[in-house]
Amino acid sequence: MIKKYGGIIALAIAVLCWGPAPVVSKLALAEIPELSFAFLSRSLAFTILVLVFLPKGYFKIERRDLPIFFLAGLTGAVLNVGFFLYGLQHTTAMNSQVIFTIAPIITAIFAHFLLRERIKLVQSFAIAIGFIGAIIISLQDFFETGSFNSGNMIGNFFVFLAAVSWVAYILISKKLSKKYSPITITCYSFMIASFVFAPLALFENRNGLVWISSLGVAGIFGIIYQAIFASVIAFLAYQTGLKLTSAFTAGVILYLNPIITVVVAYFFIGEKITPVFLIGTVFIIIGSLIATQYETLKYHAGKRWGRINSEINL
Repeated sequence: MIKKYGGIIALAIAVLCWGPAPVVSKLALAEIPELSFAFLSRSLAFTILVLVFLPKGYFKIERRDLPIFFLAGLTGAVLNVGFFLYGLQHTTAMNSQVIFTIAPIITAIFAHFLLRERIKLVQSFAIAIGFIGAIIISLQDFFETGSFNSGNMIGNFFVFLAAVSWVAYILISKKLSKKYSPITITCYSFMIASFVFAPLALFENRNGLVWISSLGVAGIFGIIYQAIFASVIAFLAYQTGLKLTSAFTAGVILYLNPIITVVVAYFFIGEKITPVFLIGTVFIIIGSLIATQYETLKYHAGKRWGRINSEINL
């Protein structure tokens, strides 16, 4: 029970780091091309991981597991990031959030069939509740004004691919977490991302680093934030939570992301927190709590009911 609570806390830390990421990235991408941004942030993250964890032996793995590590890094730190950043360039942050909330649904379904993780009926309803809340927040403008900005279809499609890639990463990482530390999985994920994004960034800048002249605070802060908070801290926390909980719980708790994103947007780009937002917040919190705490609530309820029955019988 203690391990499960520790896992949920770790997942919450990851979400707190990831929540502001769309806003920070959106501002940074106005100054830095997406592949260069991905390379710089992931390379900085990998450098930090090497300096801290290489001397402690966290990079030691069995050679036969290299293909699985490569798949984890490719899906979680390359395809997910690359697709999302490209999609973010061509669609709205609001659309990207509502599309990405599909990830927990896909995770739960895949975990059920591939990892044999059971999903109870109550948890299925909880998924639906959280999903509805995420849609309410993501489509806030539509519910308030009746207008809907669908964004660019190409951008929406790439964000969807990012969500599918993230689901693949969750499932692959869950398998690796039975044998390796979350630190090891994270280190290799960013090592692979650095190597893959390097030639892509070089190709992107084949005509010169013309964007350097317009690089400002938003771009520099975006690189640092993505490297330290949205990468190193978030990935380590998420891997820890994934190891201590289930793929289902790790996926469902991502429903909290839209809440944090909108809060950050409120302070940095002036979006208003309206009744629609508050309604969506309630849906997401209720859905997440029921989905992640169902077994605990059932255990305590059963224990209390048993005590009441004993008192009645006496």
